[in-house]
Amino acid sequence: MRATTANKAPSGFIYLIVIFCALLFIFPVYLSLINSLNSWNAIPGLIPRGFNWENYKFATTMIDFWLYTKNSIILCAIVVFTATFTSGLVGYAFARIQVPGRNFLFLLVLSTLMVPGIITQIPTYILFHKLHLLNSFLPWLIWGIGGGVGNGSAYFVFFYRQFFSTIPKELEEAARIDGCSIFRTYWSIFLPLSLPVVATVAIITFQWNWSDNFTPFLFMSQEHYNLATALGSIGYFVADTKLIIQPVSVAAGLMFILPVLLTFFIGQRFIVEGIVTTGIKG
Repeated sequence: MRATTANKAPSGFIYLIVIFCALLFIFPVYLSLINSLNSWNAIPGLIPRGFNWENYKFATTMIDFWLYTKNSIILCAIVVFTATFTSGLVGYAFARIQVPGRNFLFLLVLSTLMVPGIITQIPTYILFHKLHLLNSFLPWLIWGIGGGVGNGSAYFVFFYRQFFSTIPKELEEAARIDGCSIFRTYWSIFLPLSLPVVATVAIITFQWNWSDNFTPFLFMSQEHYNLATALGSIGYFVADTKLIIQPVSVAAGLMFILPVLLTFFIGQRFIVEGIVTTGIKG
C-alpha cells in the first residue's frame, strides 16, 4: 500500500510538470490569438479587448498574401520531393554498398554539420549569379537534389543510413538472386520499409523551408518572395505611413504558422518512430 502511494506521488508531480510546460508553450499562441482580434488602436494585453475577425481578412488583402503562399508551396514542394528522394539514395549507398573509403566519405558528409549555413550563402549567391539562376526556383531544385537547404542533407543522409543499416542482409541477397538491380532493390524493398524515415525527412524539410525568410530574400525579387519573407519585409502599414497595424500583422503570423502546426500534429507519430528507428543500430 505504501509502495503504491509512493509511486502515485512522483507520477502526479510529473503530470504537473507536463501541464506547466504545455501551458508555457501554449501561452504565446493564446497571446497572439487574442491580440490578433483587437482593434487597430488597441493596446496589446492578456485579455481579449474585442473580436475583430475582419483582421484575418485584412491580412490576406492588404498584401498579396495568396501569391506569397503559392510561392511558399512551390518552393517547399520542390525541396521536399527532391531532398527526400536523393537523401534516401545516398543513405542507402552508405549503408549497403561496400566500396573503398565509404566510411571516410560518410564522415566527410557529417563534417558539413559543423559548417554554419550562413557561411556558404555569399559564395552560393555568387555562383548562382554567374549561372544566371537568380530570381527563379532552380536554386531550390539544385538544393533539393543535394539533400535540402543548408546542412539538412547531412542530417537526412544520417537518418536514412542508420535505418537502412538495421535491415537484414537476407532481404537484399534475396532481391539480387531474383535479378534486382541496386536501384530496384532500394526502390522495391528498402524504400517501402523506411516510410517513417521518409515522413520524418519530408516533414522536417517542409518546416525548414516554409519558415525560411532569408534565402528567398537573397535570391528572389519581391514578386517571388515566399510567405515568410513577405511577412518579414513588407508588413502591414496604415496608409502611406510607417505605422504597422499590429493586430493584422499578428493575424497574418498565425495564418502563417497554421500549416506548420498541422504537419506536425499529423506527422508527429512518424517523426517519433523515424527518430527512434534510426538509433537502433550505430
